[in-house]
Amino acid sequence: MGFENLWHLDVAWPAAGRQRVYDLSHQLHTGIPHHPNHPPYSFSLTKQHGEVMYPAGVSAAAEMITTGGHVGTHMDGFAHVSKLGKVYGGHDVVANQSYGDGVAVQSVHEMAPVLGQGHLVDLTVLHGRELTPEDGIGAAELEAWFADRPAPQAGSVVLLRTGWDRHWSDNAAFLGTQTGAPGMTLSGAEWLTDRGVIATGADTVAYEQSPSPELPVHCHLLVERGVPIMEAMNLRPLADAELWEFFFVAATLPIRGGTGSPIRPLAFVADEG
Repeated sequence: MGFENLWHLDVAWPAAGRQRVYDLSHQLHTGIPHHPNHPPYSFSLTKQHGEVMYPAGVSAAAEMITTGGHVGTHMDGFAHVSKLGKVYGGHDVVANQSYGDGVAVQSVHEMAPVLGQGHLVDLTVLHGRELTPEDGIGAAELEAWFADRPAPQAGSVVLLRTGWDRHWSDNAAFLGTQTGAPGMTLSGAEWLTDRGVIATGADTVAYEQSPSPELPVHCHLLVERGVPIMEAMNLRPLADAELWEFFFVAATLPIRGGTGSPIRPLAFVADEG
């Protein structure tokens, strides 16, 4: 498992000048929602100020964090989901994994940073109401949203706001394990890949409409097309400002053998003020 730390990306950077930067992540803190398939986030100071003293009255504090790779705002890597034992690129993941070393094929540490023109699709604006678990995001919804807005081109990133993060402080409601949750359907995912998007994300924990036992959207994006998925994003700042286009940046942590990683996605918008 080599560590590729150089990528060659063909990206049209935003014009020079003052930029507003929007943080599209949720803060990591004890008690944030986590799917039952993944361990929770936890935090503790390991040293408080006053315990470790240096000359001249200087002290230092430090902490320990533990978390699953798919907790909080995070990116699903290509090793996260397999079909018939294969991950993206046709690699046999079953024969290339261990608890101690993780996955030896399509590890998240090998994923290139995501940079490109970003588009926000706000389904609460499109429908004029709060979404319910019965609301799927398919090709029809994407066509309607982009009918009078610049459509995504090859190399774009498309983010979906369902408004479901209104349940962020209620773990059971946000996860929707009993009720389901709104999200992307297969026709919507195919609409995006037909247009060459390089990544996509949402403000829900599962991205695709749930329940979806066979994970058709994850299989299409991660296994078949190599498009990473970002979940549990904080898209409210962009929606509140009605910013539907922006320059997007996100990168995973270099977790060797990992299947997912916390991220801090950022949206850049030219500051006209």
